[in-house]
Amino acid sequence: MIRAAYTAASGMIAESQRLDLMAYNLANVSTAGFKGAGVVRQSQRPTFPAVATDVQTAPAGQYQDPSAGSLRPTGVALDFALEGDGYFEVRTAGGPAYTRNGHFRVTPDGSLTDARGNLVLGETGPLKVASADTIAVSEDGTVSADGKRVDRLSLRKFSNTDELRSSGAGLFFPAAGTVAESATPRVAQQTLEDSNVSTMAEMGHMIETLRAFESYQKVITTVMDDVTGQAVRQLGRLA
Repeated sequence: MIRAAYTAASGMIAESQRLDLMAYNLANVSTAGFKGAGVVRQSQRPTFPAVATDVQTAPAGQYQDPSAGSLRPTGVALDFALEGDGYFEVRTAGGPAYTRNGHFRVTPDGSLTDARGNLVLGETGPLKVASADTIAVSEDGTVSADGKRVDRLSLRKFSNTDELRSSGAGLFFPAAGTVAESATPRVAQQTLEDSNVSTMAEMGHMIETLRAFESYQKVITTVMDDVTGQAVRQLGRLA
């Protein structure tokens, strides 16, 4: 009887972590370029070897949904979107990072940055422009200011997006040893890519997860009631 309780408990833990990830997805449904994430599960041996149990389940990591979000015109010169496989490259305190969020800014010294202040990189280094009013970007990522070519955006892709680790708000860091390849997506100016998270679909998955969690909880309650009942009966015989 206790075996079922351990199996159900492992299921509750997995569903709880899945629920947390869904809440994170929904919190970023309005974040440009955000990619939804899901939980990868695997079977595992009993947590307590001394107690014989059925197969348990456990989260084995996360995966990113690489599908593209819809493109939304904004009319803002510093809003860029990528159509096709690829990421913008930015320089952070933790090293190069990659994002599909093309909501950029120009600092007083002319540096092009993302919303967090990370420098946006071109093929020759951090991009600098005279002002936001004079910037133009062609479909191949070539950046011009005042009609003069400045550089081309550093656009990169990865053969396996599972090698990218999300740090939140659509910013990704590659795993150790991962090689970024040159990418050639179409760049659209005055446009942003919306999050690929569907609110309706995510809410549906959340309901399914809550029902599964409640089912596991019911199993544990039933098991513990039976165990308690057996204990009371045994004590009654001893008395």
